[in-house]
Amino acid sequence: MKGCLIFAALLIAVNAKSINCNPKWWKNMLLYQIYPRSFKDSDGDGIGDIKGIISKLDYFQTLQVDAVWLSPFYSSPMLDMGYDISNFTEVDPMFGTLDDFKNLVEGVHARGMKLLVDFVPNHTSDKHKWFEKSIKKIDPYTDYYVWRKGQTLPNGTITYPNNWMSIYDEPAWIWNEERQEYYYHQFSSFQIELNYNSSALREQMKDVLKFWLNLGVDGFRLDAAPYYYENQKFLDEPLSGTTYNPHAYNSTIKIYTRDQPETYDIIQSWRDLLDEYSAKCPKILVVEAYATVEYTMDYYKHGATFPFNFNFIDKLNKDSTGSDVAKYVEDWISNMPDGRIANWVSGNHDNRRLVSRIGEKRARIIMTIVFLLPGAAVIYNGDEIGMEDTVLSWEDTKDSEACKLGKDNYLSISRDYSRTPFQWDNTTSAGFSSNPKPWLPVNSNYLTLNLANEKVSKNSFYNMIESLSKLKKHFPTENKEFVMKVPNNNVFAFSRRMKNGKPIYVVANYGDCDEYVDMKIFKNVPKRLVLYFATESDDISYGQVIKKVDNLKVPPQTGFVLTDAY
Repeated sequence: MKGCLIFAALLIAVNAKSINCNPKWWKNMLLYQIYPRSFKDSDGDGIGDIKGIISKLDYFQTLQVDAVWLSPFYSSPMLDMGYDISNFTEVDPMFGTLDDFKNLVEGVHARGMKLLVDFVPNHTSDKHKWFEKSIKKIDPYTDYYVWRKGQTLPNGTITYPNNWMSIYDEPAWIWNEERQEYYYHQFSSFQIELNYNSSALREQMKDVLKFWLNLGVDGFRLDAAPYYYENQKFLDEPLSGTTYNPHAYNSTIKIYTRDQPETYDIIQSWRDLLDEYSAKCPKILVVEAYATVEYTMDYYKHGATFPFNFNFIDKLNKDSTGSDVAKYVEDWISNMPDGRIANWVSGNHDNRRLVSRIGEKRARIIMTIVFLLPGAAVIYNGDEIGMEDTVLSWEDTKDSEACKLGKDNYLSISRDYSRTPFQWDNTTSAGFSSNPKPWLPVNSNYLTLNLANEKVSKNSFYNMIESLSKLKKHFPTENKEFVMKVPNNNVFAFSRRMKNGKPIYVVANYGDCDEYVDMKIFKNVPKRLVLYFATESDDISYGQVIKKVDNLKVPPQTGFVLTDAY
């Protein structure tokens, strides 16, 4: 009987934790992206799945993750690894069942975390039943997609409706013999563009959101937001004059096929829907939008919790300086609408891994900045242990668009680099799967570069991230005391104040030589500082008191985190 009472008490405690909500939970969060195919395989088929994710939920608690975000796990032919969806409200069997997903939601919430899922509203797979019915003009699906009759040339030949191009350098129109019309695709030819001028489709997609909200998800990541609407005049886009290839995506200026004003209206309508579910705890919308600063910031104004900030992915490389980093931090903060929260993204499933992009030393600095700047930190699974790109053979390549380029050119656009299995330990398939041949090969460095090794290595990439995550929790959600300084081209520095009032100073040297920094560039700097953390620490002792704050020596490609010595 006593045991039953103890269990009941624990259950009540768990439920209370899942019900209680900090209304500002997302403002200083660590958001962790999971690529389900490559995170953890529970059944030995070589493909990651939902039960595998559930088995690792305690890992997220150790890392002090606030929210996890799942890349697509929906029913799909998997030609684009799940972004070609054939049913928005089904779990693909390779990932498990809907009951598995419900268990995931419960497990995440029981640990005091939130769960976001991908929403891919721009297109469906050509195998979706909606598209099959749209071909046959069965209402209400007739206008669910973008169809056009095409142009008739003087010789009677029917050709493309206009000069619109797919992002994969091919005409964006495909003829359908049965319907006798062209359908539009902005991405791969099997990803058919949805038509948001259809009121029936708009309601249908709201129903998709409601389905997952009713299962308890805490928000959505909106995929490919700039492409949701097209100008309904269907005019040719102006030629760019930058290429001789008429089928290249950059052969035209995109004034009709992206960043249309209606896009912001549809996102606002989804925001309004989420607000109906936010009485107990706020639901969030985060937006993928590779766009100009102006267009990106407009998402803040039209319902997005925040659009992803890709400055550290798009604009930094192995040669970037401290002043470059400062420029891209300032670029976001100065353009962000008042009262909104910034976010800092270190990597994702579409780009090369952070360490391979900019080198390990610089990657350590960037992670320090991502975690300690004001706002949300967004990291991609595997980057927290410093995983590196896996260069795959032609025979092992799975990325459909890379495969189209052939054996000589596939590596130029492959996204498989960053999608190889998570390296848990040095056992079979890096502990990702009991199957020795997972869907993508494991990086050969897994015998030494793996989570198990890094947990016991004092100066490992993972232990650095764990320290940063713990420190991040000591900052308030709103911080008006952020001050940024660039004492020279190599050094980027900023200060913040923690909840307890103590100042924190981050000083990063991107150069190849020692730099000496006068910390009095900050007002009211303490007379003595203590080294809380260093990205490179072989010759540096934590807790070291810095007495000469006017001549702080910062080694090359090293970042310091300092605080008041008293």
